[in-house]
Amino acid sequence: MSIILVETYMVRHEKQKQFQLSLEEFIRYKEGHPKLFKGVKSWRLLKKFSGGIANSYVELWEFENLMDMENCSARIFKTRQGKKIQADFYDQIDNATFTRSIWNSVA
Repeated sequence: MSIILVETYMVRHEKQKQFQLSLEEFIRYKEGHPKLFKGVKSWRLLKKFSGGIANSYVELWEFENLMDMENCSARIFKTRQGKKIQADFYDQIDNATFTRSIWNSVA
């Protein structure tokens, strides 16, 4: 059964445009470096449409197991571009709203 890394956060209002540009950069990076992302079964980013706090996002990373998740994360964020993308991300979100949890499939 898969595990899913779930991250939730709110993008700071004044950083919305920068976040969109960074997201596009990340997607190009992900598509251009499939070996770095080996082990990722799926990735989705959802933006809250209605209810709750505006500009809230849920990011879902699916892996076969914890080892795949850890290995993939180590590969991605040890590269110069991965470090830059990560630093930009943390600059653009409201860090007080950031959560991370790992879920596992049960059915």
